[in-house]
Amino acid sequence: MTVGFSLALVMVLLTLGRDGRWLPVYGVICAFTSASLGGGVLIVVAVVALLVFNMLAWLGLRGFAVSSHAERLSMMKATAPVLAILLMQLVLALSGASLGLVPTLGVGLVLAGLCSAAYGVPLSQFCGLLMAVDGLLVMACVLSSWGLLVMAVALWGVLAVLGATLLPRLAWRRVEDQ
Repeated sequence: MTVGFSLALVMVLLTLGRDGRWLPVYGVICAFTSASLGGGVLIVVAVVALLVFNMLAWLGLRGFAVSSHAERLSMMKATAPVLAILLMQLVLALSGASLGLVPTLGVGLVLAGLCSAAYGVPLSQFCGLLMAVDGLLVMACVLSSWGLLVMAVALWGVLAVLGATLLPRLAWRRVEDQ
């Protein structure tokens, strides 16, 4: 379980400012982490949702991928907040926060995804939001909360509609500007 959280946090750090090419791998890591938290119907639903949603997102987003020097620079700027999140995780874990290690690591996944959504081009920001919602699905497994699971699945749906609506327009505008 701890290995899964560590791999997921490192994956967020590695994918900063990048497009959705890594979403299936991140989904598998989050699914592994969720599956290692226990058993039951909630865990199975969350694991299936993580695997299916991330694969579908990758299939939908791969047409918008463009790599540039500006994206690499934005990735370097986005590294500081995520490193601060990892430092916060370490401080909370070492200080013996009453929250517990597993929920603290789950919150770190959500916050790291949100930090990666703060920088970069629209596609990398959108992928950061998707990674934050993946963190919410993992948190639903940590807390054994059906409400959080349903909310995260609904948020995936909202982001899918937004992505299908806005990303083609942003890609068209980008081509028009060049």
